Amino acid sequence: MTFLPFYGINVSENSTYEGDDMNKIKLIYEGKAKKVYETDDPTLAIFEYKDSLTAFNAQKKDTMQGKGRFTNLISATFLKLLQDKGIPTHFVKLIDDNHQLVKRLKIIPLEVVVRNTSTGSLCKRLGVEEGLDLVPPLVEFYLKNDELGDPLVTEDHIRAFCFASKPQVEKMKELSLKVNDILSKYLYERGIKLVDFKLEFGTDEEGNIYVADEISPDTCRFWDLSSKERLDKDRFRKDLGNVLEAYEEIWRRIGQPKAAIQKHYEARLFIYLKEGVLDTQGKTVLSSLHSLNYPEVQDVRVGKYLKITLNSPSHQEAEFKVKKMCEDLLVNDLIEEYAFELEEI
Repeated sequence: MTFLPFYGINVSENSTYEGDDMNKIKLIYEGKAKKVYETDDPTLAIFEYKDSLTAFNAQKKDTMQGKGRFTNLISATFLKLLQDKGIPTHFVKLIDDNHQLVKRLKIIPLEVVVRNTSTGSLCKRLGVEEGLDLVPPLVEFYLKNDELGDPLVTEDHIRAFCFASKPQVEKMKELSLKVNDILSKYLYERGIKLVDFKLEFGTDEEGNIYVADEISPDTCRFWDLSSKERLDKDRFRKDLGNVLEAYEEIWRRIGQPKAAIQKHYEARLFIYLKEGVLDTQGKTVLSSLHSLNYPEVQDVRVGKYLKITLNSPSHQEAEFKVKKMCEDLLVNDLIEEYAFELEEI
């Protein structure tokens, strides 16, 4: 039995929550990825995560045993993280591997999508290339309506048809960007790029707004920082295979302490004198080459070659560290320049 502790969530392969009993009273709603049940408390509901996979508005379907467990555990971890950072969410507690207890809310009929990198429908709709960094992040609203295919709507549409009030729209946008900041930093530290994600929101009886639904590989795009490998539902959409393994990899990285997630890199450094700085060794070698009938050689700069191996959670972090090493210790920046190659090993 392996426990993966994080943010107060202790989960084993067959875990249950030790606390007040909460019973399923009646099925309220069944969606593509989960079932929602009434409980003994009218202010609370139980989410049951299913093993189903859907894409393209449920035109593509499959079932994968264990998928519901990973989406439940991943979403619970993210929602608990956000709560700890001051973001109001509907999450109450994890019940077991496939169930969590949540606040019952009135769902606002809008989906908020935050995009950090161009991909998916954005590229198809606007004809832009994939992989462009979007600074600042792009925030879009979509109407929650499966029959219409969840169409993109503007804030003018939202106001004209009363899908949400202006203060609600402003609050959803504010919370979405805060969620993006928190999750982007958290995932970057674990070698994952948060490409884009979808959020839903709901209100309680007092009108307070909460992040609702789920945050998981079903609702986000995650790319490995170094390899750009997809670690989300795009593996199912694009028939890339290893769908469950991708979900498991996300859970592995967020279910362990940050320090335990390391990759190994080799940096090959080349340090040489700047142009204009006298290189006596280089001049000697150049003269020797010319005497041996190599007139095509125009200049020689003699330098140093170093090979460094290091641990890092991501390629970008390793690159940053190697540059810092060069600037702090290895290179005299008054007279020397450097270049390096970095490779995961």
